[in-house]
Amino acid sequence: MTLVSIRIRVKQHVMAAFLFIPGVLIAGDEGVSSFGSALAEDGVTVIEESALNAAKDRAQAQESVNALSLEIQALKRSVIALNRDLRVLEEDLLFPSNTQLNVFVSLDVGKFFTLDSVKMKLNGKTVASHIYTDKELVALSRGGMHKLHMANLSVGDHSLSAFFTGMGPNGREYKRATTLNISKQNGPKYIELRITDSEMKQQPEFSVKQW
Repeated sequence: MTLVSIRIRVKQHVMAAFLFIPGVLIAGDEGVSSFGSALAEDGVTVIEESALNAAKDRAQAQESVNALSLEIQALKRSVIALNRDLRVLEEDLLFPSNTQLNVFVSLDVGKFFTLDSVKMKLNGKTVASHIYTDKELVALSRGGMHKLHMANLSVGDHSLSAFFTGMGPNGREYKRATTLNISKQNGPKYIELRITDSEMKQQPEFSVKQW
């Protein structure tokens, strides 16, 4: 083999090597890219699963809170009902039906009177008084009744007096009183102190109704 032929063979091997290397490099870059894409997809999947798990945990926690809230509301209603029953029982014990006296205040007025307060005397002794708030006046104007007094009253004759103060027509201070003679029998006694407007007289009227 001559020196020239040896040089030609060396050049051919070198050229083949250079042609082969870029292919390897190209193949290597594509492999790395594919591997990176696979890792990125796995990372997105993990994040999505974590978000779903967190959402499920929040939903379960909210369900637990809602269930607890319902239990608390039910317990409150039970406590309110129990307190009401206890109050009724206490009234029955302290004020037996045979001697019981109940006094209520009702209001049916518009432009002639604005109630401020009521004071009540029984047999000449002051037994109850009340100053009314705006909310209470609204409740009375809607048909409500205020329980002013509850007491034990013996069988026989008694005297009840009620004193009303407030603002009358034209913004003037208004004071009125009404008296009722009560004949108490066995059994509960109910008395309503009524305040109404009189269109004919253009002023409020105060009356007492027995039940």
